[in-house]
Formats: sequence, structure tokens, C-alpha cells
Amino acid sequence: MTLKGVLSAIVTPFTADGERIDEAALRKLVDQNIADGVDGFVPAGGTGEFSVLSHQERLRLVEIVAEQAAGRATVLAHTGATSSREAIALSRHAESVGADAIMLATPYYEPIGFDEAFAYYADVAAATSLPICAYNFPPATGLHLDVEFLLKLAREIPQVKYVKDSSANIMQMSALLMDHADEITFFNGEDVLMLPALVLKAPGMVMGTGNFMAPALAKLQRASESGDDQTVADLWRQVYPLIRLLGSGRYNSGIKAACEMLGLGVGPVRAPIPPYSAAQKEALRQAIAAIDPALLTGAARR
Repeated sequence: MTLKGVLSAIVTPFTADGERIDEAALRKLVDQNIADGVDGFVPAGGTGEFSVLSHQERLRLVEIVAEQAAGRATVLAHTGATSSREAIALSRHAESVGADAIMLATPYYEPIGFDEAFAYYADVAAATSLPICAYNFPPATGLHLDVEFLLKLAREIPQVKYVKDSSANIMQMSALLMDHADEITFFNGEDVLMLPALVLKAPGMVMGTGNFMAPALAKLQRASESGDDQTVADLWRQVYPLIRLLGSGRYNSGIKAACEMLGLGVGPVRAPIPPYSAAQKEALRQAIAAIDPALLTGAARR
């Protein structure tokens, strides 16, 4: 299955005390996202709060999403870790439970350079047959995967076929989409760059907003693919104030708060990530109210 279109960076629903994954809520969210128009899922990614999950929770999360999607949508499992050893274990497991591809953020906390990052990708590739999506998010990892390095990965490790770029570097995005689309497939991972990415015909996006705003994202992606830039611009003007608001605070907290407001019971963020304050929730509620309900999850219209 080829990765394309709108991939939901699916949240990890927790029980009210934040102690356990709410499996029933997760299965319900997968079904609702598919009904809302997503093409795939990225479980255990940044929006899925992978950094506060145990190893076993990450395994179970991918199992549930792959099982519930059941071939109706692609599954790009995030298996990046602070060690090659753990990334390999997570990647092998993802393949065994039916993920279509794996996404690898580079190790964080302990600084590494391009040589170490290349070895990390090569080691994981040698351990699994799945396609690999490089994940470029330098604010979190401390290493910016530039165009030259991404092309080296794609040329020398054939399994590296995609990149999810959350660097907010519009020059890099333009180079990858306009000059190197035949070598590596670009997925936009930065909400605020959605408009230029779509105008440049990015073949896909990985968005936390896909949890509750998939109808809008699906319409944006289809309009881009058909060359309807006017519709892209019109839809963008409507959703941008909400996207800007979410980007101005704790992103994961905002995504979960929006889900709860729109009838998607996903529970709290896990400590020490702080939940939205009452004032933040009120601003979010007003931003959501300004959007055509047809662009939001169908869960809010039941």
C-alpha cells in the first residue's frame, strides 16, 4: 500500500487518570477518522505522546491501530527511539502486526551527527522489509535532516522512500517537492505550511488536526490534487485561525481539548504535559465555532 493523502497523527486516548491507554476510545477514534476521510494513521508519533509511553504501550498502540484499520487505511508506525536497539525492536514488531511502513525520528537527548543518523537508519532498514519514512523535527531531536542528507538516505538505503518534514523550512520543502520528488516523497508535517505545501502539490500530510478536522484536510488535499488552488486558498482562510491558535500553545494539549469539545472522548494528556487552561479552552471553543461544521469531525454532528 502506497502512503499518500491525509495521515492522522492520531492521539493516544488515556483513561481519565492518565494511567492507561483507553483501547475502546482508540478503536472508536480510528473508525471515526476513517469515516471523516483520512487515508492513514501515524500511531505513537509526537501527537500520540510517544515520549511519555512505555515500550509496551508503544507496541500495544500500533497493534490496536493496525488491527482496527484492517486495511481500510494505511498505518505508518512511528518506531523512532533513543537507541538503535529499541528502534529495531519497535520496527520489527510494527511489521509483524501489519503496519504498512515505519517512521523514524532520529535519537534525541544524546547529540548525534549525520554519520550516526545514517547508521541508525541503515541498521533499522537491515532489520525490517518495511518502507521507511524519515522524520525531520529538529526542535525535538537536535538534528536537522537537510536535503543533502535526505537524498543520501534515499539513494543509499532503498527502503527510505518518504520524509515527514516538520522543520518549518519552506526552502527545504520547495526543493524536495520541486527538484527531488522522484527520489523521495515529501509529507508535510508542519500545520502552518499547509498552504504552500498544497500549492506545490505535496502528495501527503501528517497532521494532528486530522484527529478532529479530517473533512477539511481531505477537501484541501483533493483540491490540491485537482489543481483547484482557489478552493485550497478559500478553505485555508477558514481553518488557519484555528491552526495558528493550536500552534501558539501546547499542541498536543490543544488537539486533545479540541477532540473532547467535538465529541471525541480521548481523555487527558499525560503528565508532565500540561492540559489546556480554562482561558485556552475558551479561545479554542471560539476558534472552532467559526469553522463550517461540515469541515469538522462527524462525531460533533451526532
